[in-house]
Order: sequence, then C-alpha cells, then structure tokens
Amino acid sequence: MAVSLSFSAPTPVIAAFPGENGALAFVREGHGRGIWRLDGLNLTRLTHGEDYRPRWSPDGSRIVFQRFEGSPPHSNIFVMDADGSDVRQLTVKGGFQPAWAPDGSKIVFGSERDGDEDIFVMAADGSGEMKATRNTFADFTPAWSPDGTRIAFASRRHGNTDLYLMAPDGSDEVRVTRNDSQDRDPDWAPDGSRLAFQSNRHGWDIYVKDVEHGLPIRWTRGRALDWAPAWAPDATKIAYTRLRSGVQDVVILDLASGDRLRLTMAGTSEVEPNWQPV
Repeated sequence: MAVSLSFSAPTPVIAAFPGENGALAFVREGHGRGIWRLDGLNLTRLTHGEDYRPRWSPDGSRIVFQRFEGSPPHSNIFVMDADGSDVRQLTVKGGFQPAWAPDGSKIVFGSERDGDEDIFVMAADGSGEMKATRNTFADFTPAWSPDGTRIAFASRRHGNTDLYLMAPDGSDEVRVTRNDSQDRDPDWAPDGSRLAFQSNRHGWDIYVKDVEHGLPIRWTRGRALDWAPAWAPDATKIAYTRLRSGVQDVVILDLASGDRLRLTMAGTSEVEPNWQPV
C-alpha cells in the first residue's frame, strides 16, 4: 500500500521520519477502518473494528486502545500485542482514552459508568479498578507523567475546559491552564517538563506549555483544525491530527525547523497518532 509523503517546507524532514523515533500507530476512519501501524514505509493493519486512541506500552510491545461495540455503541478498553495479535478486553463497565503508566504496570482511562466523565486507574491486566476523580464535572483525556508521579487531564469544572494535574490516586490537584477557551488532550514531553495540548484559543491549534510556569506557546496556526498531539521519543517532534477541507491527516511537526511532514493515504482519514517508544 502506497504512503504519500508531502512537505510544507523547502527542506523536508524525511530523514527524521521514519527513523530513530520508531513506528507510529494511528486510527484510520472510513474504508479500512481500524488501527494501523506505520513503520518506515511499511503500513500494517492491526485491527478491523471501531477502534480509537491507540497508545503504545512503555516497552513498545503492546498497544492499549478503546473499542466501540454493540447497539447503541459503547466503548471499553482493550489491549493487543504490537502486531495486532492477542487482543484482550480489560474493562466491562465502559472506558475510553486509555494511557499507560511509565512502568507499564497500570493504565489510566476515562469512563462514564457513574453518570459523568471521571478518570479511573487499573492494573495493566484490567484488575483493581480505582476511581481517581469524584465530582459532577467532566474529567477526561488523562496522560501519565514520565516519572509516574502525576496524571495530566482536562476538566470542565470551571465552565470551560482547562488542564489539571493530580497524583495517581486523585489527590493533590493543581490547575495548569486558566482561560476562557478549551484546553484538552495533554501529552507529556519525554522528560516530563512540558505538555503538548490542543486549544481553540485562536481556532484549534497545538500548544506546548512548561508544566511548572510560563505561558503556552502556539505551534500551529491557520484554517485547519489541529488536535491529538503526541510527542516523539526524542522530543524533537510532535505528531498530531490535522482536519482541513473535510480530510484528516497525521502530520509530523519538527520543533527545531518548523517543517511539517504530512502522511496522507488517498481517500482515507487518519487520526490520533502515537509513537512507539524506542
């Protein structure tokens, strides 16, 4: 299957991708729906369902994801090996937006099982579920810090959507962003110093913020809707989803040069990229 590579700058970044940052997992919508893996120029279909939010395990051997099934459709958390084999269901009461703990022993996820969106933590085999947030507001898109001490997430508890941090047990909440817009979908830089996220402050764009201080830096701009950022393992790039003219593509942003590499598959729509640790 052909992969079309197009560049938005005179100096392409193909030497940097594919390469030292390993494979990408992403979701294809429409024809060929499911989770796919792009490793170099080798494209492999891993699943055939209504599957979203693939996240590589810290050792790169497994992928956790959410799957919609039933009528009306509802989602639960599943895990599979990196080649798409050994698919196992982890939740039965509902779950979405999973992410791994940095040691691979636990998974954080969202669920509406109690009537609103809360964040839960469970062991990597699906046992020992624990509710981390307990309020009447929507808490979602959790991401575990590289040192294992904090979980970043988005919450609507102040009317808009801001980013927060908490300990894995739900204690020690700290508000990270404060504005009238919608900040969501945080992803930690590999060293834990920064968060990439999407915000509609000026239309939906990708921002990066130092976790402890400073204002967010806007990295994308234009008429497209940019969302679902994911750091590369070497922290020099961010993969994200770009929606423009009704078509969604996975885009690689080089933070040093500003060059962008768009991965397009004719007639399809690709979303929610995630980089395999190397």
